[in-house]
Amino acid sequence: MSQSEKTIEYSTYSSYKETVAALSQDLRELLELSEEISLSHTAKSIKETLEKSADEHFEVAIVGEFKRGKSTLINAMLGEDVLPADVLPATATLNRVTYSEEPYVQVEYKNGKSERVDIDQLENYVTKLTLESEETAETVKEATVYYDTDFCRNNVDIIDTPGLNDDEQMTNVTLSILPKIDAAVFVISANSPFSQFEKDFLEKKMLTSDVGRIIFVVNCFGTFSPEDENKIVETVRARITKYVMDKAKMVMGEDSREFAVYKRKIGTPRVIGVYAKRALTAKKIEDPGLLEESNFPEFERALETMLTKERGAITLQILANKITNSGTEILRSVVMQENALMMANDEFMERYESAIGEIDDIRNKKRAEFVKINNAANQVFDDLKPVLDSYWDNIEEAAMSVIDGYNMTSDDFKRDQLKIVTGKMTEKIKESIEDRAQIICEQIQNNINVAVSVEAERLQSFEDEFFESVTKIQRMFTMPEKISKNGTAADKGIGAALGSFGVGAAFLGFREAGVKGALLGGFTGLVSFSSIFFTTVLALTPAWPVALCLMAAAGLAGTFTAGFAIDKLLVNERIDKYKSNFKSQVKKQFHEMRLNNDFTETVRRQVYSAFEGLKGKIEQETEIILRDTQETLDNLNALKTEKNSISEREMDRLHAVAEKASEIVSEAYAIRKVISDSLENNSTSAE
Repeated sequence: MSQSEKTIEYSTYSSYKETVAALSQDLRELLELSEEISLSHTAKSIKETLEKSADEHFEVAIVGEFKRGKSTLINAMLGEDVLPADVLPATATLNRVTYSEEPYVQVEYKNGKSERVDIDQLENYVTKLTLESEETAETVKEATVYYDTDFCRNNVDIIDTPGLNDDEQMTNVTLSILPKIDAAVFVISANSPFSQFEKDFLEKKMLTSDVGRIIFVVNCFGTFSPEDENKIVETVRARITKYVMDKAKMVMGEDSREFAVYKRKIGTPRVIGVYAKRALTAKKIEDPGLLEESNFPEFERALETMLTKERGAITLQILANKITNSGTEILRSVVMQENALMMANDEFMERYESAIGEIDDIRNKKRAEFVKINNAANQVFDDLKPVLDSYWDNIEEAAMSVIDGYNMTSDDFKRDQLKIVTGKMTEKIKESIEDRAQIICEQIQNNINVAVSVEAERLQSFEDEFFESVTKIQRMFTMPEKISKNGTAADKGIGAALGSFGVGAAFLGFREAGVKGALLGGFTGLVSFSSIFFTTVLALTPAWPVALCLMAAAGLAGTFTAGFAIDKLLVNERIDKYKSNFKSQVKKQFHEMRLNNDFTETVRRQVYSAFEGLKGKIEQETEIILRDTQETLDNLNALKTEKNSISEREMDRLHAVAEKASEIVSEAYAIRKVISDSLENNSTSAE
């Protein structure tokens, strides 16, 4: 097996980690080479990539309603009773499990203080098992459990979340972390699959973009017959598919290209039945047969695949892309240096001035492209204006519909009962406006994502022109043959010699044929571009629609609890009068919300930040190449005034740099192609 084939393996945690390490080592070698030949901007870019890679790790959140066995599932993953689990709702904070040879807990409090405690004291800080622990847990922001476990040894952190629907505030905390993690495990009980809250979560709370990162685990298998277990899994899978697709239709439009791609990409939701408690027991007593009976290995394999071959492939592609880009820039610089030093001074100066002019032309073309990107951003915002202008009216309409449709009787006007009715109606209004706002905001975000993806596809022509221009500069300094003193052809120089190292056209043209998108990360296709670019390049969090929804809902609910004077309502007032008063209070609150929350401005910033990110990425990647090219030319210009020829020693040094860079680039191209094909397969079944 060749070295390149070995480094492509990344289907397990350990092999993925090894591949990251191998690619990082290649980058470190390219860093040394770029510094050796004074490519300062390329060196700086490599350093930044290495720093990000060093900090990279997977985060897996375990979510679900309280008492679905989340903590037990985590303990089964770890093979030890690390987290407290109980028949009563236990987890009251966010608990993170990460690797450490020394076991301990670091407790971070909401007031900013931090405390280190013994691991056997964990339940006293993060549970509701006693009155004292519950009071303490209310002051805790997050507890990090450091533990020597094989699962976390491979840079995987597990986040145990409080039970959804156990406490509204903690439910919102759980929802807020979902867009930030790499994968989520949604735990459902086989004994009571799909409560109303779980149904509402899938239909309303969960972002459409989250589904591909979730494994649904049906827990407590082993208490049913195999036939019933299969029926439960199929029922759960069918319901999830329906809820998810119905939501996607609302967000994207049933007839849209995006929905067709999304439908193929999501495919069949991952639903796996397990018996977590049996799996934990099996791991403790090291009984492989019992472990297989729990079906836990199937779940672990699915999670491993999701993290390494799907999420992890993005990181590997970024590393491989950086290697090919940086390595090729080194090779280009070496050829330019060798040939320039063999040129006559007059010839060099003529080509030098032409090259500087070409660099100026490239920058002018780039500025023209940026104007087009700005125009595209303006167009997207203009297209969204009707939605933005009607946003508050749309949300208010949802609230009015709840009031109009609320069923009331004369018994509801008894004083104590009226307070209850008002509270219930307030909750329904809150849910209704939250649901309406969620859909509108997701539709807006989807429109932005699509528009930026389309603009990225349009920029492919500029990218082609850019690399053609850079190659043109290189060819200005290409000498086909060196002539020996006796007039015969000597070796053909570094540029020709590189063909023997497998780079060939990839070196001369910067990119291997068929591998597009080098300036924007090396990815093509609407789905793959959106999922990668928005998370790794722009760092835009898809959580912002949820934040807007929660803001609106919390403001409305707060006003009702503090400002709606129920006591002023007479018992004998009729229902229509009561509802009319209720509507007045709601409209007053919406008026205040319009004044205090500029939704249009929030979306405007989101639109322009997305397109600015596109410009920023292009600016960064092109300037790395252009500045290093210009510095190489300037250094050669200074050197040409001192000497007219290249020494044998200098030639050997440049050859050594080229050979090493060529070898690294060749392997990286093979890796990049394999990973690119894998990502393309994941998203196209998408095309």
